[in-house]
This record gives sequence, structure tokens and C-alpha cells, in this order.
Amino acid sequence: MEKTIRRKTTDGLIWNTLQKLLSKGLQLVFSILIARILLPEDYGLIAIANLFIALSDVLIDSGFAKALIRQNDKGEADYSTVFWFNLMASCTLYALLFAVAPLIAGYYEAEALTPIIRAISLSLIINAICGVQSLHMIVEMDFRSLAILETTAMAIGGIAGLLLAMHGAGVWALVAQTLVGCSLRTILIWIKGRWRPSRIFSGKILRSYFSFGSRLLLSEFANRLYGSIFTLTIGKRFSQAQLGYYGKADAFASTPSSIVSGPLSSVTFPAMAKIQDEKERMKESSVYMMGLTSLVVFPLFLGLAAVAEALVPALLTEKWNGMIPLLQLLPLAYLLGALQVIPQNILMILGDSSSILRIQLISKGLGLALLFPLAGISLEAVCLDIVGVAALSFALTLLSVRRKAGIRLREMLSSMLPSALISLAMAGVVLLCVRAIPAHAAGMLAGIASGIISYALLSLAANKKQLGLLKTIIQPYFTKSDSR
Repeated sequence: MEKTIRRKTTDGLIWNTLQKLLSKGLQLVFSILIARILLPEDYGLIAIANLFIALSDVLIDSGFAKALIRQNDKGEADYSTVFWFNLMASCTLYALLFAVAPLIAGYYEAEALTPIIRAISLSLIINAICGVQSLHMIVEMDFRSLAILETTAMAIGGIAGLLLAMHGAGVWALVAQTLVGCSLRTILIWIKGRWRPSRIFSGKILRSYFSFGSRLLLSEFANRLYGSIFTLTIGKRFSQAQLGYYGKADAFASTPSSIVSGPLSSVTFPAMAKIQDEKERMKESSVYMMGLTSLVVFPLFLGLAAVAEALVPALLTEKWNGMIPLLQLLPLAYLLGALQVIPQNILMILGDSSSILRIQLISKGLGLALLFPLAGISLEAVCLDIVGVAALSFALTLLSVRRKAGIRLREMLSSMLPSALISLAMAGVVLLCVRAIPAHAAGMLAGIASGIISYALLSLAANKKQLGLLKTIIQPYFTKSDSR
């Protein structure tokens, strides 16, 4: 049984990471190609529309997805109840956004926002239709199918957006990219998935999930609201072009996070939920996963920040150079967020969603209190505020895990420290290479190559233990095993 869970978890991590790598890689490629055609102002408009979609997505799910995964004895009634609730919530929120779209457009003095918000908000209903089907596949740990379906949908959506951008569609190319991608994803998941909703809706089941799920809802809503207020403030305080710089920098900085954090959360949560009654085993697995996570996230995020000076003009042209200082800061916030995934999962598995909510309210509240005075200084100061909030949230989460799960801070921090020090040295090497080569494309390639080589050499010399852990995961896929 233990080998089966470990193998399913490993398979899930590999397929989920592969899916994120391919889909986010494709998304990044199409984003670069489309951004070379469109203007920063176009991305400013879509950033405003997307923040309302992000807030609505949280309200639709209401934290019930995590509660459903955590429930060991879930049945048809559980899945169907959550499905119908999500569908009703999505239709209600779409109607609300449709009605208030002119008010949002008036606030930003941009008439084009009204049809954009009304069109892109359809993604709420489309995603709700396949939400529980994809959740059922996650519970079954069928990450291979999800990886193939979601990557296919992402690729076709990107092609649609690129073709429209090339034919002068402007910001509507980005709207089409979103709607085509999510529509195709829903169709493919319904074709592939075995689960179908039945005519069951239980208020009792919904209430049973509410205690745990509502705190997660408030926590995630606070997180999204915090990000949305930042976007709203930037959009009002600065120009649309600067909002476009911020949105694009955030998209670049979040790409490594999506590749790492998404698989870690969606795979380790159901796997760790199965051993939630085995405290010592869960503690050992948690420290192990935090060390393994640091082995990947530190070089990814610090390397991205170090290579930003050459990467932006090389990929997006010099009209996007205003985002360089933002791209040097925002990866630090996403780095801390990625490291927080495992300890936050521990709190959720132990049923301590109240601590997660409390951490979000404290850290985000402080961040918002500092936002308005810092927005009067510069956009870089706003990004520093975001990094500070991420650091505070990470520290408070580790303290809560120590109290709730009995994992010592020294164990958690020592599992991450070697990778952090090696990655800082690697980032210094990358920055020297980038600044030594005046040609942007050559500097970017030299920075990436020097980062990979220096990190590998330093890791071999000083981080053999964690490389050994990584080998234990990869090796079974290159050797024959009867357990497969």
C-alpha cells in the first residue's frame, strides 16, 4: 500500500509538473509572440478584467474543492452537490459582472472594458462546468490524462490568440485566447472523464463542508482581493502602460511558481491526506518535500531575477524595458510562495484552516496598509511591499506548523538553506554574465547557460544529500521495476 501511494504520488508529481511545464511554457511562448505585436496598454486593459475573474473564481469554488479532497468517505452525493453549487455560483457571478461592467469601465475611463469584461467573464461558467470532473481525476490521481488535455487546450487557445493578434484584433486576441483555451479544456475533460453529475443536491453535505471550506474561502479570497487591490491601485495611480508592465512582469514571475507550486499542491495534498493519521511519517515527508522544493525553486526564481535585464528586451523588444526592475523584485515574492506550499498543506490536512486565514489577514492587512503611501513613491516600492508581505506570510506559516505539527523550525530551514546559498552564488554569476555582454539575446543565453552550469557544479560539490533525494524519485523511471 505504501509503495502504491508513493508511486502514485511520484507519477502525479512528474505528470503534473510536465503538464505545468508544457502548458506554462506554451503560454509563455504565445505570450511573448503576442506581446511583440500588442502594446503594454492592451495588457493593462486585460489585467483589469482578469482581476475580477480571479476574485469570482474563488467565490465559485468556496474552498469546497480542498474539503472534498480531504474527505475520505466522499461519494456521488458529495461530488454532485459541489458541481451544482459551483454552476449556480458561476451563473450568478457572471450576471453580476455583466451588470457592473459599465461602472468598472467608467471608473477607469475606458469604454472598451465593458465588452471585454462581459466576454471574458464567460470563462467563469465554462470552467465551472468541468471543475468537479477535473477534481475527480485529481482524487483518482489521473494526472497523466489531465496533463495531456490541458496542454492541448492551452496550445490551441494560444494559436487562436496569436492568429487574431497578427490580424489586428488587439486586446480581443487575449480575450479569444482565454475563451478558446478554457472551452476546449472543458470539452476534452467531459469526453475523457468518467464522472457525470447526478440530480443530487444536499444542503446537509454543503453545510458539512462549510466549516472547513469557508475559512479556506476567506483565506484565498483575502489573497486574491489583496492582489486585486494592488492591480486596481496601480491602474488608477499609474498609467495603463505601467499597469501593463506590472501585469506582464507578474505573469513572467508567476510562471515558475505555476510549474512548481501547482503540482506540489495538487499532488501532495491528496497523497498526504491519506497518511494524515500517521504523524511521524507525515512530518518526515514534509521536511523531505520542503528540501526537494528548495532544490528547484531557488535557482528558478533567483535566476529569473538575475537574467531580467537581458531577457526582457531580447524576448519582448525594448518597448517593454519598463518592466525590468519589477521583474527583478516580483520573483522573490513567488519564491517564498512556492516554499510555503508544503507547510500550508500540512495545516490544511490537520484541519487548521483558521490559522491559514489568520496568517492571510495579518500579512495582507499590513501589506495594504503600506500600499497607499508606497504607491506615492514608485511602482518599484509597491513591488517591495509585495515581497515583504510574502516573507511575513511564509514566516508565520512556519511558526504555525511548528506549533500544530511539531516540526522544528531548524529542521525546516536547514532543509532549504543549502539550495538558497548555492542559488545566490549562481545569481551573482548570471548577473555578471548579463552585464558583461551588451547584446541582449547573447547576454540572455550566456546568463542562462552560466546559471545552469554554476548551479550544477556548486550542487555537486555542496548539496549531495538533496541531489540524492532527487535521484530516488527519477531513478525508477530509467530502470525496470516490477512494481509499475
